[in-house]
Amino acid sequence: MKTILWALISLFTFVGLSAGPKDQNEIQNIPLYSLDLERKTLYQELSQVPNEDLVILNFTSSDCPPCKEEVPNLIEYSKKWNVSHPKMKLHLWIVFVGDDPNSVSKLANELGIKKQTSLYFDSLQTSMRILEFPGTPTTMVIQKKNVLFKEYGYTKENWSKMISVLENRR
Repeated sequence: MKTILWALISLFTFVGLSAGPKDQNEIQNIPLYSLDLERKTLYQELSQVPNEDLVILNFTSSDCPPCKEEVPNLIEYSKKWNVSHPKMKLHLWIVFVGDDPNSVSKLANELGIKKQTSLYFDSLQTSMRILEFPGTPTTMVIQKKNVLFKEYGYTKENWSKMISVLENRR
């Protein structure tokens, strides 16, 4: 009986070690909802982005003053990037956390968010729990499924760090 127990323990240990650790930089999959009320997932959306392209994934909310300051800057930066980098596109995806489609549409109109930006909402704040961030604004830069940058809060320091990460990818 002891031999069988030791064999099982050894087998589980070997299987656990051979699987290797999960890539620490890989983003976890989260549900996203479009303004058309279509349920999508982050992985579904990322699968449609060419491997060389980058995605800015910005988690914001309609009741967040720093978010309202950051979003127009993200829009402007992504526009400039895409004009000057035709071979490597920068996609801007904004996820409204804790909002519904009506509040998202209203704020998108106020901030002048046009079709160059993908808008999603996460009414139940699932993304915060799965991706473990404390609130909005939280911004990530992703290539494929790898997180290249992640910061909470909109500060000059965080903005500079993000721009540095992006510029080093040119």
